[in-house]
Amino acid sequence: MSKTTPPSLHFFTILFFFTLPFHGNAQNITAQEQTILLQLKSYLSNPPYISHWIPSSDHCMWPEITCTNGRVTKLEIINVNITKTIPTFICDLKNLSYIDLHLNKIPESFPAVLYNCSNLEYLDLSQNLLVGRIPDDITRLSSRLQVLNLSINSFTGDIPASIGSFPQLKSLQLYSNLFNGSIPPEIGNLSNLEELNLNFNPFLPQAIPSREIPESVGNLTALEFLDLSENGLSGSIPNSLFLLKNLTVVYLYKNRLSGSIPRTVEALNLEVIDLSNNTLMGTIPDDYEKLTKLTGLALFFNQLSGEVPIGIGRLPSLIGYWVIQQ
Repeated sequence: MSKTTPPSLHFFTILFFFTLPFHGNAQNITAQEQTILLQLKSYLSNPPYISHWIPSSDHCMWPEITCTNGRVTKLEIINVNITKTIPTFICDLKNLSYIDLHLNKIPESFPAVLYNCSNLEYLDLSQNLLVGRIPDDITRLSSRLQVLNLSINSFTGDIPASIGSFPQLKSLQLYSNLFNGSIPPEIGNLSNLEELNLNFNPFLPQAIPSREIPESVGNLTALEFLDLSENGLSGSIPNSLFLLKNLTVVYLYKNRLSGSIPRTVEALNLEVIDLSNNTLMGTIPDDYEKLTKLTGLALFFNQLSGEVPIGIGRLPSLIGYWVIQQ
């Protein structure tokens, strides 16, 4: 009489068959990722700040590395005086989504090698020695990018129009560079943008075909923080700006903005408004009386007239306001 294999044993055999190769593949990927990181250590000339990167330890436990499900997803090497460019093999870490190399001395131009990091969501290269123009093909970075911080470098020329082509971008930090070209209206296409900081750049009036704040800023429906201070901008403040309902902070001080302050305010979450050091005229909008979350209001060194709306002095959160009218 022949014996038959129980169905449960068949299932176990099949499961065991499919599990073995996968487990082996996972081990191979883990070993490959550690090899890449050790290659990075060698490329950086075996510096003391990552002396703990050794083959006998688990690279997912290294402080500069974060792993998710055993895969390297985050690389943070901050303020250690890196003086070399970013190597091409960095994107061989296929799951890498977060790179923070700020406060180093990384030289040369924007590192196009990062175009190969297909899962990149967060990139901070601020406070380095990067120079030249931001390339027009920067859109070759991952479309999943949510944070781009290139502040405190020496980038020059225009901010490329292509910067407006990142559908998921929430934070764009380009302050304290040497941009002396134009601010593209395409920034208004970043519908998920929450933070935009372009201040401390020498945007020269004669070099900017349209040196005004574009009306399309009103398309940034997710915008919370806007800093365009000290940029030599002229023209009027777009009426659409104060219709952004998520807006909390507006810094437009030390520009050449003229005309009246927009009368209609629907940004009821505003906490700080600084429009000082411009040439704004007219009266302070009555709608400012509705800003119950406002803690700071600076309108001094303009050419405003009329009375300060009485309700501003009664705003419950206001710590101080500065309005020197002429």
